[in-house]
Amino acid sequence: MEQMDPRPATEADQKNTVVYRGMYEDTPDIGELVIPDGMTVIAEGAFREFTNLQRLVLPPSVTTIDACAFSGCTSLTSISFSFGLCEIADEAFLGCSSLTSVVLPDSVRRVGEGAFEGCASLGRLRLSERLEVIGSSAFAFCFNLRDVTIPDSCYLVEFNAFASCFQLEAVKLSTSMAMIDESLFEGCRSLRTVDLPPKLFKIGRRAFRGCRSLPFLILPVGMREIGYDAFADCTSMTRIALPKGLREVEDDDVFCGCDALVELSFGGSAEEFELLFHGKTVTVTRSDDTVFTPKLTCLDLNDEIPLSGS
Repeated sequence: MEQMDPRPATEADQKNTVVYRGMYEDTPDIGELVIPDGMTVIAEGAFREFTNLQRLVLPPSVTTIDACAFSGCTSLTSISFSFGLCEIADEAFLGCSSLTSVVLPDSVRRVGEGAFEGCASLGRLRLSERLEVIGSSAFAFCFNLRDVTIPDSCYLVEFNAFASCFQLEAVKLSTSMAMIDESLFEGCRSLRTVDLPPKLFKIGRRAFRGCRSLPFLILPVGMREIGYDAFADCTSMTRIALPKGLREVEDDDVFCGCDALVELSFGGSAEEFELLFHGKTVTVTRSDDTVFTPKLTCLDLNDEIPLSGS
């Protein structure tokens, strides 16, 4: 039987498997970079601000791309990832403004904070089917991104992850998600359709603020909390359906700036609605400072529909 070498990895061993900052120099000749097979880690800042780099090819041996490894590579247009990559760390590709497409292999489990933030030309995104965590601001300010499908393996998408993606039109959220975090889609002014997860429990503060093209929302029966300004300035929203089980709305003016809102429906009774909003009439303060009272329909359902698996 082959025996494992008990000795810890030496500095020399690490240098044979880790691409450190300083191993390469940014020159016009390095327009294409093919990382040699056998390398396992692209170290922090290894290719930071290599402004001549246009194409990157990673071998299957690379498991980790460390923080800021390729941040500021403003000419980078193409990345060939390989199965075997597990983690893309914080700000790894921050500000790669020429990058047009990202297809992550199904080995990737985590995309770190700000990993692709400011990739303004990014129009195509395919996430790993084994992805578990998307860090805060991971894809914020990706102005050309048009649709996103978050795989069901992903249970956590942190705040601001897709904020200010101005062209984003359609989102399908993971069925494993219980929360839409703060400012997750804030400023996504082209967003029209959102496929909400059935086990959604909470919508955080400013989650959909400024989603000016969103026409309506039907919140799932398991919803319990809506945060401050969650739907503020959704100027095209005409109606929203609130479930009977809703227990907390953080501010009474939750629909501030929803200029087109004319109808609210609530799954519970009028008395339950009154308790939810502390006896206050729900009004909409429009962007011209006028105040409107939308039509309220209380459905007075006897029972909530049980969540799948509960």
